[in-house]
Amino acid sequence: MIRLLSRELVLLLIFLAFELGAGPLWAAAPRVLLEGAKLELIASEPQIMTPVGMTFDSQGRLLVIESHTHQRPEDYQGPAGDRIRMLSDSDGDGKLDQWSTFAEGFQQSMNLLAAGPGQVYLVTRRSVDLLIDDDHDGRCDRQVSILQLETEDDYPHNALGGIAADGKGGLFVGLGENHGIQYTLNGSDGSSYSDHGGVGTIFRCTANGKDLRRYCNGFWNPFSICVLPNDQVFSVDNDPDSSPPCRLIHAVETGDYGHRYEYTRAGVHPLQAWDGELPGTLPMVCGTGEAPTAVVPHRGYLWVTSWGDHRLERYRLIAKGASYTAEQKIAVQGDADFRPTGCAVAPDGSLYFADWVDRSYPVHGKGRIWRLSFAEEEASSRKTFPRTLPEHGNPKQLANSNDPFVRQMFVAAGSRWAEANKVDNPLVLAQISRWSGEEVSEAAFRGWLSDSNADVRMYTVRWIADERIQALRDDVATLLNGEIPDERYYLAVLSALEWLDDEPKMRSATLKEGLLTRELKNKSRTPKLHALALRLISPNNKFLTLKKLDEYLQAEYRPLRLEAVRTLALQDSPERFRLLASVAQDPEQSETVRAEAVAALAATENHEKLIALLANDANQTVAKEAKRVQRLTGQRPVVAEDMPDASDLEAWYKLLTEPGDAAAGRRLFFSGRGARCGVCHQHGGRGGKIGPDLTRINQSNSRAQIIASILQPNREMAPHYQPWLLQTYAGKTLVVLRLHKPGDDGAEFYADAEGKMIELHRDEIEHRQVSAISIMPSGLEKTVSIDQLRDLVEFLNAKKE
Repeated sequence: MIRLLSRELVLLLIFLAFELGAGPLWAAAPRVLLEGAKLELIASEPQIMTPVGMTFDSQGRLLVIESHTHQRPEDYQGPAGDRIRMLSDSDGDGKLDQWSTFAEGFQQSMNLLAAGPGQVYLVTRRSVDLLIDDDHDGRCDRQVSILQLETEDDYPHNALGGIAADGKGGLFVGLGENHGIQYTLNGSDGSSYSDHGGVGTIFRCTANGKDLRRYCNGFWNPFSICVLPNDQVFSVDNDPDSSPPCRLIHAVETGDYGHRYEYTRAGVHPLQAWDGELPGTLPMVCGTGEAPTAVVPHRGYLWVTSWGDHRLERYRLIAKGASYTAEQKIAVQGDADFRPTGCAVAPDGSLYFADWVDRSYPVHGKGRIWRLSFAEEEASSRKTFPRTLPEHGNPKQLANSNDPFVRQMFVAAGSRWAEANKVDNPLVLAQISRWSGEEVSEAAFRGWLSDSNADVRMYTVRWIADERIQALRDDVATLLNGEIPDERYYLAVLSALEWLDDEPKMRSATLKEGLLTRELKNKSRTPKLHALALRLISPNNKFLTLKKLDEYLQAEYRPLRLEAVRTLALQDSPERFRLLASVAQDPEQSETVRAEAVAALAATENHEKLIALLANDANQTVAKEAKRVQRLTGQRPVVAEDMPDASDLEAWYKLLTEPGDAAAGRRLFFSGRGARCGVCHQHGGRGGKIGPDLTRINQSNSRAQIIASILQPNREMAPHYQPWLLQTYAGKTLVVLRLHKPGDDGAEFYADAEGKMIELHRDEIEHRQVSAISIMPSGLEKTVSIDQLRDLVEFLNAKKE
């Protein structure tokens, strides 16, 4: 009898919890990680279900989209259309306590924006409408069309989504990749814009939908937009499957942020950029949590909801030239049943945000609204946003600035302004021509393809591929016969030719490997191009058998031999050591090739006698490398050296002023023992992809900055390589880097300081926070000699091969 009563009591409590809007009792409460902040549950189902966008109107009432059509299951019992729910103060006591429905009957609703008294903009997948309450009774009386989207695609949340007032009586509206399908967006005055290919775009128009025009593009899905008091525009952008992280974007007029969906969903196509990697594209401010759904400016910070990482994030903007970087702080962290979506600032200075609750995309009847309030002294303090730090100079000088955001100002100014100010930067002029949409002659394209500036040529290649201008296919092909400045340029040309030659359909994530394999098999290509392809292809590609690599090692073209031994060194097969040992002893090979083979033998202990023999080789380069391997493997004692502390950078700058051996530094970078930089970092197309690509580190960092980054890895970390400090319920403490993978089954992937992959289920993690400690190990100076550090710095600071 007692057990039965207890069970009934539990069921009764659960029932009452839902009826009273308290939410499920078994759900863990989200943790507030900001000092002085307080989180309060305002409402849950059945008062509010599957909430998305929200806004506060001029009367201080909260309006929330309640979705009932997002991937609606056949047996779903909710209303036939989406509703806009209103939470208001019924008795004037300053508390929102009364729910009502402002409007209903919509399909695939995404976002809201308060307008004038009794007016609110509603964004659905296919439209932006102004909902008007004429008699101010809290119910919508009529609906005015602002923008209409014509397209055959019908996926719920990859079309119209983000919306913000521009501060000047107009609107910004975001459009996602739309699966690359043709669309036309129509304004209320007949203005329109049509496109295809899946280029997410932010548009600008008047408050009533007139004068529609592109503002910037190159997004996956700019689902939320905001405008700061200083008129700077920001957006959050969801990431492709294999090109994390999601992005916080400083959106500037005419800006191109690099993404084009039709090339590949994975985001790894050579003609796609995600962080300003390609000429003419702009970088992100920083990475955000997975699936950001709202960005809101408040109290001098940007606040971002992360549906996929179950948290509310806070970003402090830091001026960086004409744009920004940012520092992230997690404000609220929840578990798998915490799915923040829309967010809005209340009149009292608190933040309200919606919670989808469940990982399921289809509507499911659950939902919550939360309120985050701040300590009185915090809430009353006025915090402002930093202004950018643009350069000074005459227009011609600024148009050639190294800051892409400065150059972009000139693109936005247009061709007449550029002509009047005698701007002569060919890249800026090409960007102006493309953005204008005016017809460009084939002669103009050929002129840009033959420009002495590789960035101009590469920009033009991407433009030709994007527009599929097949008449210029052979002109693009001739670029393979000229100067190829780097691997990115080479891959862009190859992929553009492939795109122009074949059907315009989405490519797989393995496109790069296929292109490079085809190039290596192409006997009409020069040995120089074969060497480049060999450098960029995966070392474990099935085409690269030991027999094939041995063939390359006998080639007349010496650089091809060098790339062959470097590829061999990075393979996984233990059989490679036999061939490496042979190369290391071969007097017919160059000293550089032999030294590379010796360095690769550090990864095995089966050739100690050979290494000892080579330590006395007549060739000094080979002998020196063999002795280094002996020290790394413990076969030769390390000579103690008097080294300054890592904190004494001035002493290290003086100590490492003397030039080193760049080739030896490269071997140390990719060595299987010692520094092992190549496990996490790429350089010249080889290496890991966990940390930043260091190929061009010397272009943005001085020699002193490179030294500081080696000795003090915690000193400065790129925002999208932010490490995490995790504490598991099993008692482990880990400093790791998040590796975003597609899917949402609870599995999270990380990499540690050794480059080792770690898989954890989110339920295993008790606590997580942003770490001030880099996963790059400190104390490298204690494991290598001063000469080796000189070599490493020389390699990183040297001009590319």
